[in-house]
Amino acid sequence: MTEIETIRYTADVVCLRGNDVLAIERGWAPYQGMFALPGGHVDAGETSRTAAVRELLEETGVRVSEDELTLIGVFDRPDRDPRGRYVSAAYLVTVPDHTTARAGDDAVAVRWLPLNAPGPLAFDHDAILHAARHHPARPVMVATDPGRCPAAHPSDPSPCTGPAAVTVVDQHGTRAEGCEHHAARMLASLTGAHLHALPGAPDGATTRTATAAASLPPYAWRRPINR
Repeated sequence: MTEIETIRYTADVVCLRGNDVLAIERGWAPYQGMFALPGGHVDAGETSRTAAVRELLEETGVRVSEDELTLIGVFDRPDRDPRGRYVSAAYLVTVPDHTTARAGDDAVAVRWLPLNAPGPLAFDHDAILHAARHHPARPVMVATDPGRCPAAHPSDPSPCTGPAAVTVVDQHGTRAEGCEHHAARMLASLTGAHLHALPGAPDGATTRTATAAASLPPYAWRRPINR
């Protein structure tokens, strides 16, 4: 007779604030002392979205709505959790730059870790984070170089072509001001984004930016850029 395996259903959340991802420090086994993404079991009567919203609030104090979540994928590798078979629906959400977090239920501490170098995470959360970095719904990270416009991606070596002229607004309301060149690159990589001209912008700035974006593939800077 074939043994029936118990499968536990969970939800995990990649919560982004600018260039950082929210993580909790685990105070219990397995992976005690390591950081992990917020998440937990899907309770009876819940959907995975409902559980994701609840667990994020309980563990970090960060409140989001279900319709702000974007599904990254379902993670079901048999050995992803040493306690047994766990299947997780992972979600992506972006919160405003002023968002703060606090350690709550099941969290010893919370920390905003750098998205590109968070350090090893518990379970298969490195794989979830990798998928989130490459998800089309992830907002483009803003530049940290004060000499470049906020729309310039840190890994894009191309210089600004002038002062910030337009504001790119993504589908979640996150805004970034940019020169026409970098704003076009950002616009090409976001779903449902739109443009606003900044005060004093040259005539036709939004039209030129939108036209340029239409000819660019998403995440154009992931390939070598000829200058």
